Amino acid sequence: MAKTSSVVRKSSKAAAKPRLKRPPIRLGEIKTGRIVNRLRELHQLGGDPAYERFPASEELFRVLEHAQTWAGKLKQPTDSLINVVGEAAVLRAKLWQYLREQADAGQLRAIEDGRAAGVPWGHFAEALCVTSKQGAYQKARRLKAEQVREPGERRTPDVAREHEERAAAEERAERALLLVQERRFPVAQRVGRLLLEHQDGIVLDHWAKYWLGEIAETIDDRDTPVERARFTGWVEGFVRAVHDHARKRTQPSTTSEESRALGLATEFTFQERPSIPEQVPRSQSGNVVLARPKAAVHRRREQP
Repeated sequence: MAKTSSVVRKSSKAAAKPRLKRPPIRLGEIKTGRIVNRLRELHQLGGDPAYERFPASEELFRVLEHAQTWAGKLKQPTDSLINVVGEAAVLRAKLWQYLREQADAGQLRAIEDGRAAGVPWGHFAEALCVTSKQGAYQKARRLKAEQVREPGERRTPDVAREHEERAAAEERAERALLLVQERRFPVAQRVGRLLLEHQDGIVLDHWAKYWLGEIAETIDDRDTPVERARFTGWVEGFVRAVHDHARKRTQPSTTSEESRALGLATEFTFQERPSIPEQVPRSQSGNVVLARPKAAVHRRREQP
């Protein structure tokens, strides 16, 4: 009875631990030329009878064919500490894995190009070694899943669809943000001018100086929606950098209490649109006076 209970306890513990899924490991981009050169050296050391016909590095498939054909003829040199035959086999396996990954991606691209050109799924059946248009569709989805899945995810059509939906949602969010930032550009441009005029009263670190330099170089050269949206982001990046620097130093972010440029920029970044005078008044000496108009109108940020 004691042995039985022990077995039961062990099996219950094993059942309680979920089996880890093998993550999809991809080689990605590798230095194939370097690997082929090493493989060529190994074939020379192993006495490849056809070594003089070893293909060029850029002919990867022919290299693998040659290496596989003459692998059985390689011999281990007695004076070498390197396992010539074994290392050559490992390099061949790595290059075949690389080709497989490239083949999957290339086949998927061919399918997508064909579908974009109006080719029905049924016409891909023979090329994909399936018997129906549904089979061709499912195989294409699995190829897609292999390209996008994360560790722990399976190579299924559902995974491909989830990644596509996620990517589409991210793209919609980026377009919405671009639209909002472009609409805020006129105010961002005016805020940028105020920051440039009053930069001497603001405590800057290297990041704030970087953002301010971007603002100074591009403030009058923003023509496209993307450029205007990017400029708005630079103004916000400058404000965040200034405040982060002040928090780290536990010191004020400005050295002049009379300058409100940073306050307006902060309101623009973190709250609603700030109220900035349409025409910045100047004193008799010509200096800019940053006083809010009494009848300032706060406009809410526009939504896309």
